[in-house]
Amino acid sequence: MRSQGEVSMDWGAAAYRARRLVGVRKRMVPEHLSLALVDAFAERHTLTAAEMRQHGSAETVATILRLVTTAVHGRGHVPAVNGWYRREENGTGYVIDPGFAIAWRAARACDVPLSRA
Repeated sequence: MRSQGEVSMDWGAAAYRARRLVGVRKRMVPEHLSLALVDAFAERHTLTAAEMRQHGSAETVATILRLVTTAVHGRGHVPAVNGWYRREENGTGYVIDPGFAIAWRAARACDVPLSRA
């Protein structure tokens, strides 16, 4: 049950916006790096900072997280309630919202390579 004032998120729309922004901002971060990081996050549900850095430098990872955050929540920080991800309580890792993870995987399933026939 939601607490008073808590707003439900449309994770499908959020994932669509995030996927679109990753493509538009591919000059900031190569699209394949952004997709690989968010795909791994959505698949595993939790990643440590070291696991995230397997997809790029700390600066690249921060940029990717910021891009998705901007697409989902607007400019600024990830909100404490209904954020697309959060830091683990012990501060060693990151946890993706399950609703966003499902919506991201669904959005990515719609990515179909164009045929060059």
